[in-house]
Amino acid sequence: MTDVLITAGELTELLKKEACVVIDTRNPDAYGAGHLPNAVNVHEIFTYLATSTPDGIHELKTKFADAFGAAGLSGKETAVVYEQSMNSGFGQSCRGYYLLTMLGYPKIKVLHGGYDAWAAAGLPVTKDVRRRRRRRSRFCPKPAIS
Repeated sequence: MTDVLITAGELTELLKKEACVVIDTRNPDAYGAGHLPNAVNVHEIFTYLATSTPDGIHELKTKFADAFGAAGLSGKETAVVYEQSMNSGFGQSCRGYYLLTMLGYPKIKVLHGGYDAWAAAGLPVTKDVRRRRRRRSRFCPKPAIS
């Protein structure tokens, strides 16, 4: 396993030891049907399209710095991103990892096997939606690639 991928069991231990924001990239209906406890839904990771112009890249970075701040990320927490499973979400958790990396976010994990692996391990799921306190993102986007 790489240092980016985290198993369901490893995530349960990480959640006990440090502040994390768990980000569900699935569509709102799937999220509403059940998700990891305290997870926030940021489906735009998968649906948002940007142009590859300098203005488009700036817009992309601004959009997701705001979205991740609204999800509760300030730069101090570990961001944990997941999708349904690693073979059905078209890489949306990996896109979340990439976007956070592009923004310079310091601590990011991807749940290996996604929601399906979590549920298969018999770990708790919920339909409850908790409001996160919006945080001002204190991480800096990496400069544009030239």
